[in-house]
Amino acid sequence: MDFGWDDLRLFLDVARLGGLSAATATTGLSAATLGRRITALERQFGEPLFHRSQLGYRLIDAGEDLLARAEEVEAAML
Repeated sequence: MDFGWDDLRLFLDVARLGGLSAATATTGLSAATLGRRITALERQFGEPLFHRSQLGYRLIDAGEDLLARAEEVEAAML
């Protein structure tokens, strides 16, 4: 799987901050746009990455796996 850095960066923000609303401040995108981008990433990944609830977004196993890989990419980029 080949994900773009922009998609991984958005994923990292949502994962670290626990939801779309919180990630709007760091990404400059609306919650609706972030939601669409995360859904598209999940489609590309082939399975859900988050458990969504009224309390926010919580990583599930597939999301935890992608988080580890995304953090490796982030470290290499920095």
